Amino acid sequence: MRHSFAMVPLASALFVVLAACSSASPSPGTQEQPPPVGPAGDGGVDGAGPTLDQVDVARDPASSISADAVTGAATANNAFAFDLYSQVRAGQTTPGNLLTSPLSASLALTMSYAGAQGQTATEMATALHYGSTTSTIFDGQNGLSQALASRAASALRAGQQQASEMNQPAPSPDDYLLQIVNSVWGEQTYPWAQPFLTTLARSYGTGVYLEDFIHQWDPARLAINAWVSTQTADKINDLLPPGSLDDTTRMVLVNAIHLKLPWNTPFQTTATAPASFTRADGSTVSASFMNQTAFFPYTDDGNAQIVALPLVGQQLAVVFALPHGDLATYEAGLTSASPNALAQPTASANVQLSLPKVSFTSPTFSLAKPLQALGMVQAFDPTAANFKGMCPVTPDGDNLYVGDVLQKAMVAMQETGVEAAAATAVIMSGASGAPAVTPMVLDRPFVMAIVDVPTEAILFLGHIEDPTDAGSP
Repeated sequence: MRHSFAMVPLASALFVVLAACSSASPSPGTQEQPPPVGPAGDGGVDGAGPTLDQVDVARDPASSISADAVTGAATANNAFAFDLYSQVRAGQTTPGNLLTSPLSASLALTMSYAGAQGQTATEMATALHYGSTTSTIFDGQNGLSQALASRAASALRAGQQQASEMNQPAPSPDDYLLQIVNSVWGEQTYPWAQPFLTTLARSYGTGVYLEDFIHQWDPARLAINAWVSTQTADKINDLLPPGSLDDTTRMVLVNAIHLKLPWNTPFQTTATAPASFTRADGSTVSASFMNQTAFFPYTDDGNAQIVALPLVGQQLAVVFALPHGDLATYEAGLTSASPNALAQPTASANVQLSLPKVSFTSPTFSLAKPLQALGMVQAFDPTAANFKGMCPVTPDGDNLYVGDVLQKAMVAMQETGVEAAAATAVIMSGASGAPAVTPMVLDRPFVMAIVDVPTEAILFLGHIEDPTDAGSP
């Protein structure tokens, strides 16, 4: 069934590019304007857009999915998060800030897994840590996505209650966002398999937007980039760089996450002051530090000071780990064998926190080599890859394989909250007497993660080596 194209907002994105095995050389593409991009919402868009190939099946509601399936998906995603982060970190050619979204990668790759068969599927399941959850992974990812998406509404209600109790203006809903969206863009001449389309509809709420990748691959690339840019208010631009698609491209699977929330207890702007931050090489830069003393979930496990800053509603938190030694040694210990390493501490302390303001956008980077290092090899093999679950018989006789996996992310932390895949509101707590104060000054490289407290799902994982580095705009 064909439907009109609808737009959804997003803020960091991951693309899985499926290419057809072919020896043909690229032919020049016609440079046309991408389809018009209209406002987000349940309706259509202004002007014409791609046709949607989708089965007439509704997305499974979260209420129909077992808690065990959701827990299994979150556990698998977190184990994959540390494996992927280790490989990406090892591939860094120069020191600097690093930000990944393992959840976005997991969701996009699970969409691809829906069309994988044989050894290709086995390798993907192993690399993604599905284990015993293989049979329920689509339900689990669906339930987890919807559970996370519900956090914003809960946070807004908590923010409204806080504002009412303190006789403050009602908060803006625009500052309370956690959206996880998916879209798939496929070659218009391919007969995409009905079971594959059914999985996309039931577990991801999407179908396949049909494009002429064979002759108009660059206009398709521009259309996808324009869609991403518009829906992220220009925070994520040029995710698919020139040359990332060509006439062998047959499908692009997209997952995007946007999280914007206030701290449970905002930092006072009057307390922000410049201070020195020591980078890994021993050099220093002057950064703006936000300062606050309050009770936060806190622990010192002997390897690092770990503090969690709750966001409004306290269902999401930003976890910071300040290693006692060097950053590289600490991060080497973050493995899938210790998935709770960045869990929110269970104890609290009166923390005198000094946190640098950060605004960082990563460049587009490839996850192909990290995924292959984790054992997902056959999926990238033009001749051996088996994605016949997507399209059993291709019109041109070509074989589908993963040509590349690209990701780009951004994070911004300021006095009011966080944007990236998490937003936090600082909790103002009252205490009697004069409790001991635990100082924590993040004035050297530190690890940060954006974590969903109820499921412990890791949405973002990275490190800050230079808070003054804005990255790639």
